[in-house]
Amino acid sequence: MKKAKSELTYVELLEKVKEQEIKINELISEKSSITNFEFFVNESPDLVCIADSSAYYKAVNPAFTKILGYSKEELLSRPFLDFVHPEDLEKTFAEVQFLTNNNPTVDFENRYITKKGDLVHLQWKANLNSSNNLIYAIARDITETKKTQEKLLASQKSLNEAQRIAKIGSWDFNLFTQELNWSDELYEIFEIENKSNNPNLYAEYLSRFTPEDAEQLNINVGNTISNNVPYEMEHQIILDDQKTKWVFCTGVPITDDKNKVIALKGVVQDITQKKQIDETIMAKEKAEAANKAKSDFLANMSHEIRTPLNGIVGFTDLLLKMNFDEDQLKYLNTVNESANTLMDIINNILDFSKIESGKLELDFEEINLHELSHQIINLFKYEANYKKIDLIINIDKDVPQFIIGDSIRLKQILLNLLSNAMKFTFSGYIKLNVNQVEEKDGFSKIKFSVKDTGIGIKIKNQKKIFQSFVQADSTTTRKYGGTGLGLAISNQLLGLKKSKLKLDSTYGEGSEFFFTIEFEKVHKKPEQFPFIPETNVKSKKNSSKKHPNLKILIAEDNKINMLLAKTLIKNLFAECTIIEATNGYEAVQKVQMTIPDIVLMDIQMPILNGYNASLEIRKLNEFNHIPIIALTAGVLSGEKERCIEHGMSDYIAKPITQSELEETVFKWLKES
Repeated sequence: MKKAKSELTYVELLEKVKEQEIKINELISEKSSITNFEFFVNESPDLVCIADSSAYYKAVNPAFTKILGYSKEELLSRPFLDFVHPEDLEKTFAEVQFLTNNNPTVDFENRYITKKGDLVHLQWKANLNSSNNLIYAIARDITETKKTQEKLLASQKSLNEAQRIAKIGSWDFNLFTQELNWSDELYEIFEIENKSNNPNLYAEYLSRFTPEDAEQLNINVGNTISNNVPYEMEHQIILDDQKTKWVFCTGVPITDDKNKVIALKGVVQDITQKKQIDETIMAKEKAEAANKAKSDFLANMSHEIRTPLNGIVGFTDLLLKMNFDEDQLKYLNTVNESANTLMDIINNILDFSKIESGKLELDFEEINLHELSHQIINLFKYEANYKKIDLIINIDKDVPQFIIGDSIRLKQILLNLLSNAMKFTFSGYIKLNVNQVEEKDGFSKIKFSVKDTGIGIKIKNQKKIFQSFVQADSTTTRKYGGTGLGLAISNQLLGLKKSKLKLDSTYGEGSEFFFTIEFEKVHKKPEQFPFIPETNVKSKKNSSKKHPNLKILIAEDNKINMLLAKTLIKNLFAECTIIEATNGYEAVQKVQMTIPDIVLMDIQMPILNGYNASLEIRKLNEFNHIPIIALTAGVLSGEKERCIEHGMSDYIAKPITQSELEETVFKWLKES
């Protein structure tokens, strides 16, 4: 029989119980810790998981299912790479591959796709347990943070774009840390390289200033800091390539709760383009002022020159109708021709000025083209006969007789071309050809050609004769005279109709000037003009009988022009009564006292000018029926319209001719 084990003593038994209690307490404590950890994991808003080396989740907390929308079973049954956004797969796989116990994942970001298809941004921390080769990881949902960052970036991008468009850069400077921050656009404006934490930024910034402007900036900044007031400054900056810009900069103080300046903020705007625009506007205004001064000068000079010319032309016209011996008639013709030549020069200069300033406009009316062409030719018949030159007109049968155009300007161009041809042709012929080159939809394209057998033009001179104030050469100026404006004006007039003068010339054989213009046709029954007689003024000797007791008021401050007007009127109406007024105020008074049948009104007069005198007369209703005809030396654009606007009935430009005065006066006597 074996010997029984010795029984434990009470003390030993008590020790055993204590040991068991300790172990039980340890187990309870461990179980409690595990329970607490599980509670933390399960209740954590972050995603907690365990994954194996095959990229399968072994355990996930409820946050996983809540955020990704998949059930626990779905998450554990598929590789976790299946839930990663395709664009982030490569970097996620690489991160897992490099994960070791000594190389944990810290703040790794990728995107997951939820069951609903939404994107979730996750930021991971993970480690590899080498004893069991399991990955323990925790991720935080940073989707909202990312959205906020994207909004901030978008806002910053928009701000940068707005600054780029407006060419405005912003800056701030901390007085305590001496930290200077610039926006991207500010670097662009000053053309300084954008380096992070550049200690020389302020020095590079100041290097763009002139010494004077840099000194002024320091004064402004010092004043802002000392007195808590903003500053403004406009100045030039000089870049590396010596290119300059203009900038407008402002600075404002930033204060603490004790109103002490602790920082400065400001903006700088590139105003180079604005400066250039301002300079352009100023140059334009100066040019316009100079142009207006030139126009005013020309208008004034036109009046001053035409006033004496009115007397010269008018009285020589009258004298030429009297009986003189051969020498006297020759001298009078010379004076008359010289005065008319001077008038042509003045008209050319005025036309050139109006075209240059864009104030010349075409007046469209119905034209009898056949009649106009014959009238123009008739003006040169006398000189052609004298020089024994054949003067020929050829109007093609297809050319429409009636068109819409500016008869005065068309006549001016053709007269200029025929006058030049007559000047430089001494034998042979001068021919005016008018041909239709195209007809379409009620419009006719007509070619006008003036061909001569004159001296011709050298090839080297054929371009420059169309330039203003230029003739073929200096000897031409001395031998033949002229302003050198005729062809230039003709070409510019044609430009208003999108046409131009063309030339075909052989030196020593002759020239042909031609142009083409499109006109609107007027459908009328054609009239026959086998011969258009030369127009001569036929004074109406019996006019006094048709208009007995006629009273005509002449308002004119120049004695010579008053005498001329009276003489011309007396030639028309021998028995009429002429009332004289030497200023506008006197004219108004005498209209009321005498009630004339017609008023001839000069424009530039003392006390009251012709415009205002006419307005005063029209204010008196009982005199509204009296025709007022303007006699003006002003012929700039809008002069006639201005006369009409001031209550005048018609307009005669000085020098006054017997024929024009007769035609105008009889027109209004008939209508009144």
